[in-house]
Amino acid sequence: MKNSFFNLLSHGKLTILQFHKVPRTAHVLDPFDLDLAGFESVLQATMSLFNIRPLDEAVLSLRAGNLPSRTACITFDDGYVDWIDGVVPVLEKNNTHATFFITTGQFSGVPLWNERILHAIHNFPEGASSLNLGGGLDDMEVATLVQKQSAVQKLQRALKYYEPARREQFLQVLESIAGCVSSQVPVLSTSGLKSIHAKGFGIGAHSLTHPILSRCTPKKAYQEIAESREELQSLIGGPVKAFAYPNGISGKDFGPEHIEMVRQAGFSMAFTTHRGVATGDSSVLQLPRFSPWGPTIFKMKFQFAKNLYKKTPLIKEGSPAKKKNILMVAFHFPPQSGSSGILRTLNFVKYLPENGWQPIVLTATARAYTEQRNDLVASIPSQTKIIRGFALDAARHLSIGGKYPLILALPDRWSSWWLGTVWAGLRLIREQRPDIIWSTYPISTAHWIGSTLSRFSGLPWVIDFRDPMVTADYPDHKLQRRLWSQMENRFMHQATACIFTTQRAASSYALRYPEMAKKCRVIENGFEEEIFENTKPNRSNIPEDCLLMLHSGLIYPKDRNPSHFFAAVQSLVASGQLDRTKLRIRFRAPQHGDEVCAFATKYGLQDIVEVEPPISYQDAISEMMGADALIVFQGRNFNAQIPAKIYEYIRAQRPVLALLDPVGDTATQLSQFEEGVFQANIDDEESIKFCLLEWLNYTQSKLFLKGMPKNIELVKYYSRKSQSKILMDILDSCVD
Repeated sequence: MKNSFFNLLSHGKLTILQFHKVPRTAHVLDPFDLDLAGFESVLQATMSLFNIRPLDEAVLSLRAGNLPSRTACITFDDGYVDWIDGVVPVLEKNNTHATFFITTGQFSGVPLWNERILHAIHNFPEGASSLNLGGGLDDMEVATLVQKQSAVQKLQRALKYYEPARREQFLQVLESIAGCVSSQVPVLSTSGLKSIHAKGFGIGAHSLTHPILSRCTPKKAYQEIAESREELQSLIGGPVKAFAYPNGISGKDFGPEHIEMVRQAGFSMAFTTHRGVATGDSSVLQLPRFSPWGPTIFKMKFQFAKNLYKKTPLIKEGSPAKKKNILMVAFHFPPQSGSSGILRTLNFVKYLPENGWQPIVLTATARAYTEQRNDLVASIPSQTKIIRGFALDAARHLSIGGKYPLILALPDRWSSWWLGTVWAGLRLIREQRPDIIWSTYPISTAHWIGSTLSRFSGLPWVIDFRDPMVTADYPDHKLQRRLWSQMENRFMHQATACIFTTQRAASSYALRYPEMAKKCRVIENGFEEEIFENTKPNRSNIPEDCLLMLHSGLIYPKDRNPSHFFAAVQSLVASGQLDRTKLRIRFRAPQHGDEVCAFATKYGLQDIVEVEPPISYQDAISEMMGADALIVFQGRNFNAQIPAKIYEYIRAQRPVLALLDPVGDTATQLSQFEEGVFQANIDDEESIKFCLLEWLNYTQSKLFLKGMPKNIELVKYYSRKSQSKILMDILDSCVD
């Protein structure tokens, strides 16, 4: 079969392979085990069709909607000493990644129960012809090799579904009759586990003793799930995010209550033994796995192709606590990168469930995003359903020579997102029956989708304006401005509630639409407390005696213009008040890096100014926490907006240089934080010089070490978790 054919078949589908023991030579009592030579054949067939990726990366890409075609992952279950000198070297030789799901009881002297059966029957006394364990089990003949093979299969089938304590009783009786003890059974050691992890392979949990979870008490089941993760994390010194259900048949071996236990135990993904492939619609806590059985390469390829169309059964998940459902329409959502609006929606999605609301996200396909990063995808709760509607960017996908008709960009460049997403949203509303719809601007098509769904379904609709939609000079194209004004007017009248990020924006809309004034509410931007609690400062190899000034995020040459700042720095360097050899000014992911460099060159600061590419959100926070000054630029055209970064800056407990319009909302907001915040007029070089000297004295005197913690209590109000409670109150008022 041609790879191009598999490109088409496997688009948006993740194939996950499952293996177990893989001995070098199959045991005489278990001759149907896949041996090492057989595994190598399967691996070669897999590699001829698929690109094998690490499991956690592939699942993130699947959830992000940017999984490459022909992607597969390899997993192994249980934990066998054979792995160390068998599959691990084979995987290394082929430069192939795999994840090993470990049953951890063997580290405490409890071998795998199926291996105990194999060991006991293999060591059965010579001359013994039958086995009688009682307890309702039929007598079994064990005189010949074939009879022993049959006895192993019968016992494994019978004991599999016994409650763990009862199964242990039968195993002890069997071992007593066979004259052996469980300690003689080979097990994977902790050093073996650590060696696998040290080689870069993934480690997942597979319970303590491999019970059928549905046959355990709730307390026992949770212990099996949670303690296996805790033990593995302590042994490898790192996070364990994946769980494989023992035996893995949904509805029989585990149920919704066990899925919830897996979630509560801290796992972000879990795997069944159902055949099929994972897709964007799959639950990340019920991902299927597949074992090709051959025996020929051709047949394996046919089995792979057939598996791509296998329908995988799912059981309905749900928390015991009844929640209301909210359908959230947001263009800016992971894996989109480069917009702080991502974090606003993402953290509402994270924290609304704690406040009685379960989000369902309606967003765009990944191709619509100019920049993508998957690091924030991991922050999306596993229970969150994500639907990605087809979307194109007119500027990239519909242009010729960089030009495209305006009609293709009305109301914005992503208007193609509307049709497919409305269709998907209506289907979601029929299936999930949400209680309310929420949409966020930018972009305007998001509100257009929310408006359409609300009209067709009759559901209440809450609109979120991260920025004002129409201002005195935006949008500047007449046709687009007229269309947006009409849309804004319709949206304001149709919506049940209207949320703004600043009081000034809310007040201006209340004046513009006085009959809608009571609808206008404020939820400020904010910061994610959890990430600060788990992050350490990082100066990126900048010496401690060198001052690091950092601007993190977008720079707009017109409205966030750093030229007066550069002029002030140049003046202080020339006068000797700033030592250029011990000064670095870093612009992290400014998007307009060429313009920043041009300004730096104009003022002779090219050896001081750095323009650096985007990094993960956690790394960006770490960089903020290590800087000596955090810079924000906010010109007068942004007076009704407050960037989310100022809350992150304050929480980072580093001095803030705020270069802005003194009468803007950002200036007003920062004024409440008296310690370590230095404000200057963005257009006034002398004001900026004075501000810089104040900051320099403050930093050199180390006053901020005592003063900055005072801001922590003040900024807590703006945590995303706190802001989600405000949104909860608004949502509740709209549906009650």
